[in-house]
Amino acid sequence: MKRSIRQFFLFTLFSSLLMTQAYAQVGNIRGKIIDAEGNPIEGVAIRIEGMEVARKYKVETDAKGEYYHGGVTRQGTYRVIAQKEGYQSAFADGVQATTDRRGEQGLVDFTLQRGQSGPLLFELTDEQIEQMKADAENADRRQKSAAEVRLNMDQGLELFKQGEYEQALTVFNAALELDDRQPALWANVGNAHSKLNQNEQAVEAYQKAIELAPEDPTLYQNMGGLYASMGDTEKARELYQKAVSLSAYGDPRDAAVNYYNMGVTFINSGKTEEAIEALTNALEADSEYAEAHYQLGISMLGTGQMEESAGHLRKYLELTPQGPNAEVAKQLVDQLGL
Repeated sequence: MKRSIRQFFLFTLFSSLLMTQAYAQVGNIRGKIIDAEGNPIEGVAIRIEGMEVARKYKVETDAKGEYYHGGVTRQGTYRVIAQKEGYQSAFADGVQATTDRRGEQGLVDFTLQRGQSGPLLFELTDEQIEQMKADAENADRRQKSAAEVRLNMDQGLELFKQGEYEQALTVFNAALELDDRQPALWANVGNAHSKLNQNEQAVEAYQKAIELAPEDPTLYQNMGGLYASMGDTEKARELYQKAVSLSAYGDPRDAAVNYYNMGVTFINSGKTEEAIEALTNALEADSEYAEAHYQLGISMLGTGQMEESAGHLRKYLELTPQGPNAEVAKQLVDQLGL
């Protein structure tokens, strides 16, 4: 009987120790999520993932922006990840669970910034990390050489204005060796090649500029002008139309210039009807565009639209009575007698 009681006592003690150990192995990870203004964010998905052992837990923040998971095994460390649509994700490594609900251990707070979230650092491949390092080094190099690049750019532009296109090209290329990620530099290289009738090199330079700044309408406008000078009307029209679409929500005068250039391209290639359409669009964007009135008046004269032609020529004279085409416009209006 004594032996049975002794065995029962030992078994009870051993079970209590096991229960105590098991209880001690479970802890909590908790925290609060706020935005940049300090407001709590509800509904943030919190992932708690073991870094040494494959354990995963999930919880969400409440209306106060707080989260708490009380069943986290205390063995090892954890990565805590906070994610919510419309915010940039954040994470913390090396977090340990704790039985204390008031101390610093196990407490992981985040401040989430608004915006689209890309891959987190631990989700990147070795190749992506190396690329990020290379990009950072290149950005640092460009920043250090920015003043010299600006100086070369200004010098090249001055040479270009003076008609020294070969010298301007040399200076622009020197700037590109310091920083080849500047679309304005590539555009100016294209302009210089264009002036030197080096059309193939000009196209390559413009394409490089567009790769770097695909939303800049002036780049398509410049390239459209080049194709127009090469006699490729359709390609020029395509590029001018792209420039128009990109400037649609900007200054209407930019769209007017692109339509005007398109119209002149058609005039030079003998496509009068297409020219009239483009010039009409230019005036819809900017009704005070004097040169568009003049060119439209001339084009309509060629299609027998005498009254409309006279109206546009008179408008040209009204806007620029001393303009470069004023004398011709006066003579035509007098001859039309309308």
